[in-house]
Order: sequence, then C-alpha cells, then structure tokens
Amino acid sequence: MLPFVDDLMPIGEFSERSGLSPKRLRSYSAGGLLVPAAVDSASGYRYYSSGQLRDAELIDALREAGMPLAGIGALIRDPSREQLDAWARRMEMDATHRQKALDRARRLLSIEATSPPVDDARAGKEPTMRLRTASRTDIGRVRDNNEDTVVSSDHLAAVADGMGGPPGGELASSVATALVAAAFTGSSLDELQAAVRSANRAIWDRAGASGELEGMGTTICAAGLTDDGDLVVVNVGDSRACLWHNGSLTQLTDDHSITAELVRRGMLSAQEALEHPHRGILTRALGVGPDVELDSFAHPAVEGDRVVVCTDGLFNEVPDDEMASLLAATKDLQATADELVELALSRGGRDNVSVVVAEIST
Repeated sequence: MLPFVDDLMPIGEFSERSGLSPKRLRSYSAGGLLVPAAVDSASGYRYYSSGQLRDAELIDALREAGMPLAGIGALIRDPSREQLDAWARRMEMDATHRQKALDRARRLLSIEATSPPVDDARAGKEPTMRLRTASRTDIGRVRDNNEDTVVSSDHLAAVADGMGGPPGGELASSVATALVAAAFTGSSLDELQAAVRSANRAIWDRAGASGELEGMGTTICAAGLTDDGDLVVVNVGDSRACLWHNGSLTQLTDDHSITAELVRRGMLSAQEALEHPHRGILTRALGVGPDVELDSFAHPAVEGDRVVVCTDGLFNEVPDDEMASLLAATKDLQATADELVELALSRGGRDNVSVVVAEIST
C-alpha cells in the first residue's frame, strides 16, 4: 500500500500520538494551520497522516511561545530560522501600528477574494461561441436528501457534491455553485479559478461561524467557455468533466481521492476501486481549509464537442464506454442527461446523481 494510505489515522489516534487534545487539533484546523490529509465525502470525517505529527508539535510550540495563528501559518509555509528572527523583530513593533496593518491587509484580501476584477475592455464584446446545456439532478434510491447542485448556462456547466450531512452538505454545494455562477462571466481561466477559490473561502468561513456546520464541504467541477473561444475547466474533489470529441469520450479531470490515486499508480483497477475500503475518501475538497489547491486547464473549444460534467453518483454506476455509447446514440441534450441519470438509477442509485451535458456551438 502507499505510505499516505497506511498512515491515515482518525483524530483520536492522532491526538494520542501527538499529545495534543482533539479540541486543540480542531482549533488548529479551524485556523487553517493543520488541515486534515483526507476527508470522508459521505460523513465529512477528517483523517490525519503521520507526516503531520511534526507540524502539530511545531504549531503547538509556536503557539505556546505566543505567536499568533497568522504568523505560525506563514512560518509553516516557509520554514526557516530567518522567519523566527523576523518574528522576534516584529514583536518589538508598536502593538497599535501592527493591528492597523493587519486590519488593512485583511480588508484587501477580502476584497480580492470576493470581487473578481472586471475587464472594462470586454464590455459589450459578443462571445464567439456559447454552450447549449441540459442538466438533471436526482436524490437517488438510497440517500435521504440531495446534496448535489448543478449550474447549466450558456457559458458554464458545473456540479458540486456536498459532504458533511444535512444541513452542511447541501449548503456547501449550493454556496459553491451560486458563487461560481455569479463570479464567472466568461472572461478567462483566471476568473474561474478566482471564483472557485472565493467559494472555498466562503464555505470555510461559514462552517467556522456555526457549530452545526462543522465538517461541511463539497467537491466542484466547473467547465466554462470564455469569450476568446477557450474551454476552461477547474475541479476539486471527485466530480468529473469528460469531453466527447469525434465519437470518443475522454476524461478531462483527475479525481482527488485515495482510490483514484491508487488507480493512477497502477495499484488498483477501476473496478477494484469501487469496492475499496477507502472509496469516498477525498484528498481535496472545498471548505476543508482556508485555501485550496485547484486542478485547472484551458484549450481551444471546438464546435460540436460535448462536455459532460457529473458527480460520482453517475460515473460510479455508469462506466465510460456506456456513457460514450449513449452520447453517440442520443442527439438531444436533455434526453441525454435524463437517460444518463436513469441508467445510474437503474443500477441502484446508491448516491445522489447529477449531470450537465453541454455542447459547444456558435
């Protein structure tokens, strides 16, 4: 097995090995200092790795030395003795001046995160291409509520699969899709990335403000069309985007889960991954920490290509070859979306099922 799989441990075991209480570990997580290494997409339960034991002890030592969480975060990102010396010098600064500077920086970061810049040169510019989209989301045959949400517009196709249980999972996915849909205007890949990062911060802040929302998060996969004719994709978690081009279906995104990594390394087959004990354990998700690592890319859009964006409730039930056959046989976009979901439901519908089918057109 891979070391990162063998080393996963629940918070209780990590607490015992690190000597830090679960309460203190949760406070470090809430401060964005010690983000769990993996998260269970069904329950929102977090796991740590043995490689984080040193970080836990370092954080605790710095905290006991009086360093604030922001300073500890900077030191962890760029560890050096020079950082400690710099902090010692900063402690000699006037407290009032330091607080004013931090408040000013906080305001600037807040503006940057929530207000993507507008390119005035784009005003009134007509897009050269657009997306024709159709979507469907279903609670499935097993779950009590639907934590999936979708976006289906003329320039954006996106899905989000919430986690953490009600009400957190539903709230996280709806916040993510609403913010991304509002912020992405079709300007660029940078704009879509900024929108997803803004959604991550909003979910993180919302969870931190309410005890009943602790542990909430969501995947997201968003495929957008820019005014310059690029197909841009951003994903976090295990929701997917696939491209239908010249009769062939290709997965565009990599799933951010333990089993997906094992499959990529040739240690599991795709079929074995479906029954693996670590299935559903994500290595990335929105809302797990104050910052998030994104996968993203852009390439020229081709008229007639189709993009399928879906949650794991679809592709865990319907393999790619069947999806490709259905896309080849069905021209109507809404009929395609409906048939894909119905096929997943007929196989058991063990999860919420969501899909957006988008076709690039002029």
